[in-house]
Amino acid sequence: MKKLSKAAQVSKLLKAKAKSLGLEVRASSKNFSGGNSVDIKVLKGSDKSFNELKEYSSQFKEGKFDGMNDIYEYTNSRDDIPQTKYLFIDDDRAAQIIEYFDENIWKTEKKWMWFDNQLAWYEWLKEIKKEYQSNWQEGLKKAMQGKIEKYKILEA
Repeated sequence: MKKLSKAAQVSKLLKAKAKSLGLEVRASSKNFSGGNSVDIKVLKGSDKSFNELKEYSSQFKEGKFDGMNDIYEYTNSRDDIPQTKYLFIDDDRAAQIIEYFDENIWKTEKKWMWFDNQLAWYEWLKEIKKEYQSNWQEGLKKAMQGKIEKYKILEA
């Protein structure tokens, strides 16, 4: 049986943890000269579970890159668990909801309107999150359906 690389082991462990938290994720790992990386994209789930996964995952990261000195600092090396050099936990939940309602949304320029203010899409989303707080995903779905007058997406 083929032995999994350390990065693949981390990816597998985090995917299992995400599932136990009720999150839907896409996980991948890469090995390259000088290191490895794990990418976890969170597609569905609650903010609480997302934050728990981020907190839990920190133990699997060996350290951090210091861009100022162009070095990798090993600040969390452990021998009792598999670890990866670079670990990315990306929150793709909002993009998944937006693309569900319009799969071509990123292919053309849009005006993301909040009241009469044109915002960048991430600022528009931030307003929804501020208003709906832990229920922001439902607020986003309603906005995408055109059910909330103050949140609109117009053709540019």
